[in-house]
Formats: sequence, C-alpha cells, structure tokens
Amino acid sequence: MDEKRKLKFTFYSFAFLLIFGMIGYKILLDVDFVDAFYMTVITISTVGFGEVGTTSNASEMFSVLMIFLGVGVVGYAFSTVVAMFVEGKVGDLWKGSKMDRKISALNDHYIICGSGELAEVIINKFIHEEMAFVVITDNREDLDDYSHHDILVVEGHSTEESVLEHAGIARAKGLLATLDSEVDNIVTVLTARNMNKDIYIIANSVSKSGNDKLLKVGADKTLSAVEISGKRMASLMIKPNIINFLDVVTRIGDVELDLEEVMVYPGSYLENKNLIEAEIPGKTGLVILAIKQKEDGKLLFNPPVDYTFQIGDVLIVLGREEQIDKLRHLGDEMKDDIETEGK
Repeated sequence: MDEKRKLKFTFYSFAFLLIFGMIGYKILLDVDFVDAFYMTVITISTVGFGEVGTTSNASEMFSVLMIFLGVGVVGYAFSTVVAMFVEGKVGDLWKGSKMDRKISALNDHYIICGSGELAEVIINKFIHEEMAFVVITDNREDLDDYSHHDILVVEGHSTEESVLEHAGIARAKGLLATLDSEVDNIVTVLTARNMNKDIYIIANSVSKSGNDKLLKVGADKTLSAVEISGKRMASLMIKPNIINFLDVVTRIGDVELDLEEVMVYPGSYLENKNLIEAEIPGKTGLVILAIKQKEDGKLLFNPPVDYTFQIGDVLIVLGREEQIDKLRHLGDEMKDDIETEGK
C-alpha cells in the first residue's frame, strides 16, 4: 500500500469511526447529534470527561467497542505518519501532488512510455528542445530520479487506461512507445489509439515482424532501434563521408547546424511570397532543402525559385538555431523597422 492510499485509509477509518459512534450513541443514549458527536470524541480520545444521557449495559459495551476501535485507528495513524516523516515521504507526497497539478494543466504535450536507454535519449532531446512531455514508468529508481530533476512522471504501466488517462492522453499531441517488450508496445499503442483517435503515435519495434503489428493496432510510425543502428554502422563503414555530412545535418555531436521545420502562418512574412521575393538565404543564411505543401502534403525537394508560399506550407531548412529563430520572427523585425523609420 503506497503512502497516498495509507493516508486515505486512515482518513476514511476516522470518518467511519466518527459516523459509527454518532449513530450508535444517538440510538443507545437517545441524544441529539451534537451530544452523540461529543460522546464519540471523548470515548475515542479516552480523555474521561462526563457522559451525557442515560447509560445502559448496551451503551457501556458500545463505549468499550469504540475505545478499542479508537485505539487501533489512532495507533495505526500515528505509526503511519511518524514513518512517513522519518522516511521523508511527506515531502514526496507534496511534490507528487504538485506534479499531478502540472500534468493536469498540460495540453498538446507528448507522452513517453518507458524509461530505458531509448527513452533516456528521447527525454534528453525533449529537454534540450524545451518540449512539454510526461514519462510513464513503473521503475522506482527512475521515478525518484525524474521527480528530483523536475521531469513530469506518472507511476504505472502504459498498457493501463487509468495510467494513460493520468498522463493526459486525451489532451496529448503525441505518444512514443519505447518499452522493451513487443507485446507491451502493441498493447500500449492499441490502448492509446482507442483513447485518442487523433494522437500521433511512434512505436519502437523490437522484432522484424513488430512493425506490421504496431501499424495494424494504430501506430502512425514504427522504428527499430536495432535495425537503424545496424544500417548506420554499415553505412559509416561503406560511406563515411556521407554519414559525417548527415551527422552535421542531424546535429549529432557538438555541431551547431540543425534541421528544422518552419510553418507559413496567416500574416507571416512568407505568406504569398515566392522564394526570390522572400530572400531567405540572404536575410537569414538558411538553406531551404524542401517544402511540404499544404495542398497535397507532398515534399517538394530543391523547390524552384518561383514557388509561392501558401498558408500551411512547411519549410524544411538547414542552419543554426539563431538563424531559424530569425526566419520565424522576420516579419516582426521588419514591422519594427518600418515603425521606427515612420517615427
């Protein structure tokens, strides 16, 4: 029984004892509820104040029963609270309640199922990118480690609906199933898809046949960490220069370049401009690799210079983080310059 359940059990025991005592004394002593409450409290606490009403053998035996029950409940409550203070569990409970409130306030966040080595890589990446996410794990060591590092975490197994609900599955934007067991990943994906039809799900396939199974139960994408590592090692041996270039592009190591997505929003600088008019390389230094068109969802690689951006298009660009931020706020900077010149 965990600490929260112990506290709830203690509270409910006290409440039951009070209600039971009040009803018993009201009937046996023929008094009102205030006097019945008074009799219940002095009996449980064994303070020895005067009794109210006319006592009888039945009421006296009832008082003996209440004393025994009171001593048992008080003794259990005292030992539970003292043990929680000694073990430092009171602070953990307060922190857990605070964490639950933060999870309840999340929206469009990501859920990471599992806490193994693969999950650790994802967690570190999400932290670096300042993404909102929740981790689901039943590993006690990882739970303590995450909570002490202010990482939102839910204790339990992601195959259970109640655990996914606690993690905010209904409000989540994406879910990553990184469990070590193929069956657990399949059940997690199936459960998550039934609870949220629109969530984007990526699952790790442990076996070769796992990809098809995960896709059938609702995963949008599947990846095999073993297969990817094997292919990368082979490619690194066969085509080292190409892989080194990809390392730069995908920001592996300490390289500053990164691949990023930039969407064309209504009223943005890019709206209804073509590549020549936008002057993206000249104004930001970024390299435009492709454009995902809103109209048909297809990727247009090495787009022509006369391509006109539409609202909802997504640019795939290569450059440094500050260059990408500059493109996203390019329209705002130009407005500020115009307002400054006007003054």
